[in-house]
Amino acid sequence: MSSPQGQPPAAVPSKGGAKKRLVLAAAALLLAGAGVVLQRRGQTQEHPPKRPVAFEPGVVELEPFVLNLTDPAGDRYFRLALRLVLDQRASAERAASGLGQVKLRDRILTVLSKKRASEMTNMEGKERLSAEIRSASEALLAGPPFHEAGSDAAPARVVEVFFTEFLVQ
Repeated sequence: MSSPQGQPPAAVPSKGGAKKRLVLAAAALLLAGAGVVLQRRGQTQEHPPKRPVAFEPGVVELEPFVLNLTDPAGDRYFRLALRLVLDQRASAERAASGLGQVKLRDRILTVLSKKRASEMTNMEGKERLSAEIRSASEALLAGPPFHEAGSDAAPARVVEVFFTEFLVQ
């Protein structure tokens, strides 16, 4: 078909082409929305919130620590017995024996070995030492053997540090 004046026929938009574009645009939007939903669902499944654990405190009793202090004034030693109160009884039981106790003792000895007698003989020094022991101990509680791998429960926390024997000589 040619136009009456010998020119090629003008392109006439077909009704089917507009519908195809509309359907393709709607499908693209639908796929993009589904991708966002799937991506968000995958993010929440990767990092599900830790469920709270019932407060059932447990006590970890550690053998006394005896060590030489690094005092410039001379040879001094330190003897400390302590108890850690954890907010989860199961974690406290794991920490009270075997590898758990070995790891805790090592971490606490590391804290104690940096101390001088003058830093621990007053109340502020004892409170600071308690806070340092709590912090160092809690850093271990998120990993094995204290926290079960794959568990969706939050790691145990140190509720209190009790000094049951404290001797600087």
